[in-house]
Amino acid sequence: MMYSFSLITLEDLLEIEYASPFPGSQASWIVDWYQTFKKHNDNHFGANKKPYIITAYEGNKLVAVVPLMRLTRIHFKYFKLQFLEFLGQQWSGMGHDIIIIRKLETGFIEELFNWIKSNISYDFLFLKYLPASSRLKSKFRFYRYAGAPFIQISSFSDYETFRINVYSRKFREDLRRTYRKIERDGFAMEVEQHDIDENSLEAMKSISASKTTDGKSDMYENKLKENFHLKIYKQNLSKVVFIKLNGVAVAYGTFIDVRGQRIGVDAAFDRKYRKYSVGIHCVDQIIRIGFEENVRKLSFGLGMDIYKFQFTNSIEEFFMCYDFKIRLKSLLALPYFHYRIKKMNQHVSSVIQKNKQQIKTEAKNKKCSNSKKNVQSVEM
Repeated sequence: MMYSFSLITLEDLLEIEYASPFPGSQASWIVDWYQTFKKHNDNHFGANKKPYIITAYEGNKLVAVVPLMRLTRIHFKYFKLQFLEFLGQQWSGMGHDIIIIRKLETGFIEELFNWIKSNISYDFLFLKYLPASSRLKSKFRFYRYAGAPFIQISSFSDYETFRINVYSRKFREDLRRTYRKIERDGFAMEVEQHDIDENSLEAMKSISASKTTDGKSDMYENKLKENFHLKIYKQNLSKVVFIKLNGVAVAYGTFIDVRGQRIGVDAAFDRKYRKYSVGIHCVDQIIRIGFEENVRKLSFGLGMDIYKFQFTNSIEEFFMCYDFKIRLKSLLALPYFHYRIKKMNQHVSSVIQKNKQQIKTEAKNKKCSNSKKNVQSVEM
């Protein structure tokens, strides 16, 4: 064997210096997540959580860290299964992968999972929110699992160029139309950017509470989720952008800045002001601010909500992979999980393909429209 593996504590992880492309792979994020949710037991978060932080060495050099967690879920009412997953992928994950510190040889993944199977007891291995570039692809079949729409701000000269090239004509008109309606109804629209403190948090909670009228969940109803998000904001450079009508906050969007990337974390609008599309205007203003502040990339975070695709023509795809130990329980449950994973893969693939096709159609229409303008100009 070329590599040696061992387990360390979460406290040990905080002592290791490394860089990761994903916020959820930061040591502080991992530790905060576990401390917040370790006693929160349900079938989504799991029960009996135990961290397994694996370090990999080549000789005496640390080459990789793999932050895993074992947990228990109940399926089919009484069927207890143990899952081994990335620590934090259960909620608010923004991408996960093996943390690579030094160059890895071809056989690393095989050695790693041979060690895991020999040293950790579990029924199923579920690893989610993996980038297409993950080294895990050399061993496992990847299934499409999620997407993160984003804007590569650095590829546009300014906001106006972006708006003309990315927003559809209908969407641009919707923004103008709803803004005129705001003015006609006697409102003055203001845009404010604030640090996330007690005052801004109270305004955010008030707006978020109106989500329940649409049957959506309000994150701030759950104290643990609220506390974890507050830790995210404290650990990273973070801001909240408000849309105000006559001084009253009616929509907000929060974001964090991580390694040159701006990531949307939470957003909501007051449903009483739905007809003014204040939520859409808020996201548009966040994009404008991104251009003003020379942000390289603006990500809308994981999730393929329809509204996000109005703002961008790019999506980062994320995948999942799975494995299992040959045990009676895992073999009995395997067809069920395989069916669910295949359905998820089909659904996500369908959404991504639909939006890619729409982007191609809009680009073709814009090209035809520009050609017609050039012809008219020559004739004149």
